[in-house]
Amino acid sequence: MLFSKFTALIEAPHVCARVVAQDRNSYQIKIEDAELRAELSGKFRHTNKDPNTYPVVGDYVAVLISAGSALIEQVSPRSNLFARRGIYGSHIMQAIAANIDTLFLVSAINRDFNLRRIERYLVAAAACEIPCAIILTKVDLVSDRESFIVAAQSVAQDAPVIAVSAICHEGLELLSPFCGESKTIAFVGSSGVGKSTLINSISDSANLPVAEVRFGDDKGKHTTTRRCMLFLNDGTAIIDTPGMREFALADADEGLNQTFADVSEQAKLCRFRDCKHEEEPGCEVRDQVDPDRLNSWRKLEREAAFEARKSDRLLAAAEKQKWKAIHKEAKKRMR
Repeated sequence: MLFSKFTALIEAPHVCARVVAQDRNSYQIKIEDAELRAELSGKFRHTNKDPNTYPVVGDYVAVLISAGSALIEQVSPRSNLFARRGIYGSHIMQAIAANIDTLFLVSAINRDFNLRRIERYLVAAAACEIPCAIILTKVDLVSDRESFIVAAQSVAQDAPVIAVSAICHEGLELLSPFCGESKTIAFVGSSGVGKSTLINSISDSANLPVAEVRFGDDKGKHTTTRRCMLFLNDGTAIIDTPGMREFALADADEGLNQTFADVSEQAKLCRFRDCKHEEEPGCEVRDQVDPDRLNSWRKLEREAAFEARKSDRLLAAAEKQKWKAIHKEAKKRMR
């Protein structure tokens, strides 16, 4: 690990550490070659009310060590933060991991393969300004792997698509360009896609728990229960995350534009500048973009707009006022 650029931001008697795991009330931190437990200082809790300012796996932190205890007193500025909207319709952001060089979006080539889910992760990564790549796992289980690769490439834009088999150790060398001293990579995807198995295969020391997928639909069991960081012999930091079936978007407008660049480009050729790509005549998007992909764009755009309204009171108030005026006008017409 390279602490140099972060160490310069931390003054004695504090030391620089990196968060490698987190539980509800404590953290596992790494200081050079040693790991120890740490808690948040009372001052930190008092001055930081936003949950997203709390440490997450991948963060560099200023730690005060005294009498055998370690207290986290500061989180260093992040190069990026991968986050999602809280589950069950919550408006609260849920931070997942920080300071990532490459985010691997893992999808298994089986009955749980879903292009729309891959698009959602691509939008989230782009919104967080994190470089990403798509990993297709379990290629040893199918005879037509190329069709899955082509399908993933059709939505990947500039993101590389890498096909691997962790069990057969096939394609693992394709991950090498993303690894190395001071590099941090992270794996996200649904339960059962093989994230932990893949990490175990590329690491000499990792022994993450794994489980078979569910018979009948190939959906996975929730085996990984917390985010954690481990290290390869070459110094690469790897972040493993629990499987996520629900991934609500947040602040995703720019991510949508990047992930659906084909839609944005075709929209410039539509006859009407405010074309919704639905029933309007002369719509190039409707004529040129795959219908399933266009429906996915519509769904994610609606979700992003809904989340923006939910988090921005001014937008929500404007939306409410607009519909109030529409209903008022409708009542006038009915009289």
